[in-house]
Amino acid sequence: MFENFLTAFASLFVIMNPFSSLLPFLLLTRDLAPEERRKSANLAALVAGGLAIVFLFIGPPLLALMGLSLSSFKIAGGIVLSLLGLQTVLGFRFGNGDEEKQAVAVLIGTPYLTGPGVLTSVVIESAEFGALVAFLAILASVFASWLILRAGNRMAKFLGRQFLLVLVKIMGLLLVARGVQFVLQGVHASSL
Repeated sequence: MFENFLTAFASLFVIMNPFSSLLPFLLLTRDLAPEERRKSANLAALVAGGLAIVFLFIGPPLLALMGLSLSSFKIAGGIVLSLLGLQTVLGFRFGNGDEEKQAVAVLIGTPYLTGPGVLTSVVIESAEFGALVAFLAILASVFASWLILRAGNRMAKFLGRQFLLVLVKIMGLLLVARGVQFVLQGVHASSL
């Protein structure tokens, strides 16, 4: 079980990619007092974790209700993860930028931390490893992301902006690889 937890945690953490959320978080909270910035980090983690946990429980029944197989969801989710990873690595954006007008905490909580990739991964990992493992991986990933957001200013000063940008690109590349793996698993499962 511990090995499955580590696999699920690593996957969710890479998909959440809190380092890619850190720079926007710092930018969007630059005019806030330290206490308000901490509250924003707290709320962002609650939004991200709450959404992932809700989807952990409603995702599988929703797929069944819609008549979707796990293998088709893996393929679709793998494509989404790959696109999100390419977006991170290559720096292009999907969407129109209206997200910036939303509240900081909600914007960071979703779609930055818990977006389509995390929701996809939660359903797939629940099916592969069980709901308990997926639940614990969600908690650990959100906790790690929360720690990174809370220590954002110190981390940015210590590591430097360039290092954080490189780290974001590496996480994006890992995200592409995870997406490709989901597609391959989905194709393999559907061909059996």
